[in-house]
Amino acid sequence: MADIEYKKTIFEILNNFKGIEPLKELFWTELNYDRVNESLSRRGWPKTATEVLAEDPVLFASGGQGDEFHIIYSRLSSDRLFITQERPVVSKLLNDHPYSLFIFSNEAQDRWHFINVKYDEKTEKRRLFRRITIGHGERLRTATERIEMLDLERAEKDLFGQSPLAIQQVHDHAFDVEAVTKQFFDEYKTVFKDLQNNLKSQSKDKVWAHDYALQFLNRVMFLYFIQRKGWLGEDSEFLRSFWESYQKTEQPEDTFFEQWLSVLFFEAFNNKFHGGHRHFPKEIKRALATAPYLNGGLFQKNDLDQKPAKITDVRFEQLFAFMEKYNFTISEDSPLDKEVAVDPEMIGKVYESLVNVSDEVDERGDAGIFYTPRTEIDLMCRLSLVDNLTNHVGKKYKDLIYEVVFAFELDEKTLADKALADANLWKEFNDSLSKITVLDPACGSGSFLVGMLYILDDLQDRAAKQLKSTETPYDRKKRIIRESLYGVDVMAWACHVAELRLWLALIIDAEIPTADLHIRKEPLLPHFSFKIRCGDSLVQEVGGINLGHIQSSQNISSTIINRLTKLKTGKFKFYNNDPSCQFRSTDEAMHEELRIFRDILGTLQHNIEQEIKKIQRAQEMSIGKKYIQPDFAGFSEPKPYQAELGLKSSDKQKDILILQQDMERIKQARSALKDVKDVPFVWDIAFVEIFGGINSGFDIVIGNPPYVRQENISDSLLSDEEVTTSNKKEYKAKLARSIYQAFPRFFEYNASKDTAANKIDARSDLYIYFYLHGLSLLNPKGSFCFITSNSWLDVGYGKRLQEFLLKHCHIKMVIDNQAKRSFASADVNTIIVLFSSPDMKKETRLEETARFVMFKEPFEHIISPVIFEEIETARKRKTTPEYRVNPIIQKQLLEDGCEIHVDEDSKEESQKVRVKKPKQAPLIKVAKYIGNKWGGKYLRAPDIYWTILEKGKSLIKKLNYYFDGERYLNTGGADGFFILNKVKIVKKGLFFVVNDHTTTPNGKPFEGEIEEKYLVPLVKDYTRKNKRIEINGYDAHCLVVKGNPSHLVKKYIKWGEQQGYHRRSVTKHQRPWFKPTRQMISGAKILVPRSFNDTFLVHFNPNLYISLRFYRLHPKREKDVQLIAYLNSTLVALFLETLGNKSLGQGVLDFFMADFLTMKIPVVERRDLDHAYKAMKNRIVHDVWTEFGIKSTGTSKTKICPLADRKRLDDVVFDAIGLTQGEREAVYEAVIDMVNTRLKKAISLKR
Repeated sequence: MADIEYKKTIFEILNNFKGIEPLKELFWTELNYDRVNESLSRRGWPKTATEVLAEDPVLFASGGQGDEFHIIYSRLSSDRLFITQERPVVSKLLNDHPYSLFIFSNEAQDRWHFINVKYDEKTEKRRLFRRITIGHGERLRTATERIEMLDLERAEKDLFGQSPLAIQQVHDHAFDVEAVTKQFFDEYKTVFKDLQNNLKSQSKDKVWAHDYALQFLNRVMFLYFIQRKGWLGEDSEFLRSFWESYQKTEQPEDTFFEQWLSVLFFEAFNNKFHGGHRHFPKEIKRALATAPYLNGGLFQKNDLDQKPAKITDVRFEQLFAFMEKYNFTISEDSPLDKEVAVDPEMIGKVYESLVNVSDEVDERGDAGIFYTPRTEIDLMCRLSLVDNLTNHVGKKYKDLIYEVVFAFELDEKTLADKALADANLWKEFNDSLSKITVLDPACGSGSFLVGMLYILDDLQDRAAKQLKSTETPYDRKKRIIRESLYGVDVMAWACHVAELRLWLALIIDAEIPTADLHIRKEPLLPHFSFKIRCGDSLVQEVGGINLGHIQSSQNISSTIINRLTKLKTGKFKFYNNDPSCQFRSTDEAMHEELRIFRDILGTLQHNIEQEIKKIQRAQEMSIGKKYIQPDFAGFSEPKPYQAELGLKSSDKQKDILILQQDMERIKQARSALKDVKDVPFVWDIAFVEIFGGINSGFDIVIGNPPYVRQENISDSLLSDEEVTTSNKKEYKAKLARSIYQAFPRFFEYNASKDTAANKIDARSDLYIYFYLHGLSLLNPKGSFCFITSNSWLDVGYGKRLQEFLLKHCHIKMVIDNQAKRSFASADVNTIIVLFSSPDMKKETRLEETARFVMFKEPFEHIISPVIFEEIETARKRKTTPEYRVNPIIQKQLLEDGCEIHVDEDSKEESQKVRVKKPKQAPLIKVAKYIGNKWGGKYLRAPDIYWTILEKGKSLIKKLNYYFDGERYLNTGGADGFFILNKVKIVKKGLFFVVNDHTTTPNGKPFEGEIEEKYLVPLVKDYTRKNKRIEINGYDAHCLVVKGNPSHLVKKYIKWGEQQGYHRRSVTKHQRPWFKPTRQMISGAKILVPRSFNDTFLVHFNPNLYISLRFYRLHPKREKDVQLIAYLNSTLVALFLETLGNKSLGQGVLDFFMADFLTMKIPVVERRDLDHAYKAMKNRIVHDVWTEFGIKSTGTSKTKICPLADRKRLDDVVFDAIGLTQGEREAVYEAVIDMVNTRLKKAISLKR
């Protein structure tokens, strides 16, 4: 009860927070801080900090040991609170007050910001500001809960009281935005599910229920944001007034949605409100009559509204009660400034977590959609802008462009803007900036588009001030969205949320008097229907015909080209709600697209008919004529008719048959295009303004494509029930074909046979297709920036993408971060990439320098122009406290990933790969690109790795020179049948077996006898407890039936069939289903774990036991002991840690057998290893910290004293390579550092 009363007291103070007295009561009385009230001098401060204040700041209160935690109050000289004015003041105060809460008010002291600066020991880093807003119109529930946490009496104390750092940590926790986000999401999820289930029970249509629930919540949420503007009856609490008026007027039950909300949505916001609604009170009528003319699509009836929906008063009450708890702010956070409130970005996070039509909301991973953090978005937008502006303004100005684009603080912007003015570049800079076009091909809730909007707006605002432009912020943002921003997503809900966020971003700057809102002829909200398109970014096929890049075809008539141009103009007018627009609705514009599609197919059909007639005439006249094949992707390519070769009649008939088949496909495609809903998303028509020019394509392609593993790839337009193995395979074939058709020369694609000589790996995850498609959408000066899983850097399916990039793109940056994962909800580690657009004319990019960058600090600490200027100018490997950069010529990268094939006519042996240059004579040696470990070698590899390669180069060999490898035992889900844990001997030759792995609800365990000859000893979990190099025991048995089973075994097999083990992924393809795999029949001498954590241990298996979870190595030479000793050395641990797969975000170091065998490493074979092995083989192998003699697991700075037998083994290997004492210590430090980093990064977002 006392807590409730205390909370009420805090709430009442905040609810009446005007003037200085409430501040005194709050901190001096209720939160128990000590009164100070002393002025702080501004002498020596910069103008940016002094001129914004009405008076000197005040050290208002203090607390903790030595009164070292401070509450500092500053009053701004303006009527509004501007973050840009507060930041330089706080930055100056932080120098002398590192442990503080900063409080700002406007001049009238009726608007307040409580600002927490998250503590960081390194004060030179950019700091994260988090704020709570207090004032009229603010909901104070969250503010009350958070500020209540600042009470010193409730904070923990030690023997010496409270340290200022401890109090700072309490404040940091109280201002945790993520905690508010999680709370909002958990409650929102409940409201959404209840509403969706209710609608589903009404309609029996779960897809409609899902989409309508999202649309309704979108509309209500929009109300909460715009009522903050005072545009609804000048009431910032309009929805509360609206709902309470309904309740007071005693309307019929459950009519609020139909008779009140619907009128607001579809009449008031569309300038159609009339006076006939007698049930409204006068003040409500007045508010509705003067409501802003929004339009834009959000409040227009659409297909979802055609189905009757009943939202009861009880259901709305639930939603209303939930919404009223939270404070809504229209302004979106920046990476360095966050408000503890619900902003549009938070809505994006919520919706991207509700992606699936599913009973389980948390199944968002099915679609592979994960929200990109704001910091990563901001960094990527700025990097791509710097790159693209440099492409237009000139490389010599790149450092200056970095300074301008990466300026965050007011003083940074002032200095950078002056430098650009001194260089007389503002006009050229602004011209390029205004023409930039940006695409996110998998835009989700529009995070990258909104992020880019805010940065472009800031840059163009600064340009306007320099060039004396008078464009209003609202008009500027509206123009930027119209001319620069484009998005596509396969999910309709995502497109709607993206539109919502862009609308909110637009209206925040719409400073329009309330009286003028209703009389505006032009709606406030433009139409985004043709800026954010719903469709498949990757496959543009109708009836098997690829419709991608139509305008590049020579067979499209001038009439259709003119219609496309007219469509472009119409869309421009439609966006602006221009009365002269030919389209009155989205549907009309879509119908014109439909007609254009059908006419394009009609033109193609006509062309083929003419081609058939040509061949027939040539056949009749026996006159050779060369004819032209229709130039359209997806059609066959019959051989030219050549008189001198004398085509046979059968060849001519075959050509005619092929063309007739093509014509039939076109007819089918035309018949499939019956309505607008049948119109596929096609780049050239959807964004005709982008692909209609000479240099067609976008300036920037940016985004975070879905994380969908290859086995889960399917057509997203199909429901879960419609997805089959067959159509998944068909869709993957379409994906591959679309890539081949985009880059036919690279993939050596034959359209007539639909075959590619250079195939894309069928195991490719979905984002690989997005990489290649995204690159195809750029113009010649374009810039490409993605954040994706890092797995393609090191796994086999990434090789084709690697080769493409090396030959045709400039790999400008590949960026990783060892300090912090980007995604808490996805078990993946990510990279950010920045590439040029592809040049497909020839392999011109091989002389470019690729840069691999590993950051050691979270991104929010390194968003600095200086750091990226240093990275750009690095010519050799460089390590600093913040980052490590590895520049390498792309030609060298290509060579390092090539395998040499020697021509039979040449017996010359050489390890040097030569890269074929344009106009170069055919090489005797042909190099085939097989892939490379870019992540391991060039991002993660420490300096000592390269030292070892140099010193040990005479010893370097692939491990497959010494071993044959074999995969692990995989029963395909039938472990419960084959692997037996409970086995007892009955008598010689006979065992009693118990198996309780039942798979049916009423299944009974098996209990019975099986002959010993069918049960083979197996190592299952034995090595988990016995972490020794040499395996001298086993803990399970494996059923191995080589011939006809005995009567006893048949009983066991029958039990297995009753459990369904004969229908598992492996057994269902075997005859008989229980026959043993090769791995069940014999073991291997060396067992390698499939993954590593903090212990590196490779086992020697002298008894050749069968093993379950290990890769198997069969030595090719009679040096088993030396080789197993070498594989357990710290040098091998270093190479495993460097070259292993770390794409999983769970901290596991993964390995594939193929990667292990092809690893190039200095291999040591010495007799001294025999003695070292004997000393270690039977002892427990510990984690790396224990093995290296380090007690603390948190640092690599502690002195390293390896265990004696560990040192003896390692010294044999180090001696053979010739490492110095310092270099040996560097090996241990590198292993510890990489293990620490891998494990810490896995939990970096859980803190």
